[in-house]
Amino acid sequence: MKKIGLALGGGFVRGAAHVGAIKVLEEYGIRPQMIAGTSAGSMVGALYAAGWSVSELEKLVLSLRAGMFIDEFAAVENFFVMTARLFFDFVHIPSPFRSPLGLMRGTKLERFIKEKLKNIKFENGHTELAITTVDINCGTKVIFLSRHTRQRLRAMRDQVFISGIPVWEAVRASTAVPGIFEPKRVKDYLLVDGGLRENVPAQVLKAMGADAVIAIDLGNNGEECRKLRNIIDVMGQTIDIIRTDALEYVLDGNADVRVQPLLKGVGAWDFEKIPSIIAQGEYATRQALPDILRVCGINSVRK
Repeated sequence: MKKIGLALGGGFVRGAAHVGAIKVLEEYGIRPQMIAGTSAGSMVGALYAAGWSVSELEKLVLSLRAGMFIDEFAAVENFFVMTARLFFDFVHIPSPFRSPLGLMRGTKLERFIKEKLKNIKFENGHTELAITTVDINCGTKVIFLSRHTRQRLRAMRDQVFISGIPVWEAVRASTAVPGIFEPKRVKDYLLVDGGLRENVPAQVLKAMGADAVIAIDLGNNGEECRKLRNIIDVMGQTIDIIRTDALEYVLDGNADVRVQPLLKGVGAWDFEKIPSIIAQGEYATRQALPDILRVCGINSVRK
C-alpha cells in the first residue's frame, strides 16, 4: 500500500482551509501516514497528527479571533522601543536596551499553541510529523521531527534536523511571521516562519519516504489587488510575494497533487471569513479528488 504524505502550507487564518481539505480526504478513506506543516499548516498538522478529529479541528478554528493572538500593550511598547533604537543607531549613541525583533512578542500566540498541544513529543503522535522553520540568522531550513524519522534521513547542505523537543515549540517557531512575531530561539537557532523557504513542505515528505504527496497550497491563488490597511498587511503581503516563485519549483518536483483553495480577497487576519475558508478547502479538495484517488492508488471510492 502506498505511503501517503500530506503537506500543509502557511497562510495564517487561511489555514482554516486545511480543515476542509482533511474533512474531504477522510470522507474518502484517505488518512496520511505522514504530515509536514509550515506556519498555520504546522498547527493544524500537529493537532491532526496528535489525534484530533476533524470535528474538533473545525470547532477550534471557528472559535478563533484576532484578539487571541495580538499582544496589544506589548505591541505598542515594542513599537516605541524599536523607534527609539533606530534613533540611537542613527545618531551613533549606544542603546541602553535591546531592540525587539518583531512588532509582537508572541506571548498570546505561544500560550495558545502550548495550551492545545501541551507536552506532546514528535515520538508520541498517531501520525509521523515534520514541521519546517527557517533560521533567520543564516537562512538555514530547520526541520523538526522524531528521532526515529531523523535516523533515516540525511540533511542537505542547507538543512538541519532537530528532534527531542515538544511539538509546541516547533509550531511556535514555524508560526513566527517575520516582523510581526518575535522569532523563537531553539538551541542555537533563531527561528521564524518556514514559509520563507518552502511554504508547502512537500520536499521533506518525499525525503521521509512518501509515495504520494498531497500538497495544500494556501498562497495567492486568485488573489486580487487590494488596499492594504496596516503594516501587518504590508508584511504579510510581502512574504506572500517573495515565496510564490520559489514554491512553484519545489512543488513541481515533489507534490503529486496540488490542491489550491480559491481564497481570493482573503487576508491573513480575516477571521470573520473562516467558515467560507473551510468551505473553499472542501470544494478545492473535491475538485482534485480524481487525481488524489489516482496517485493514492485507490480504485474504489469509500465514503
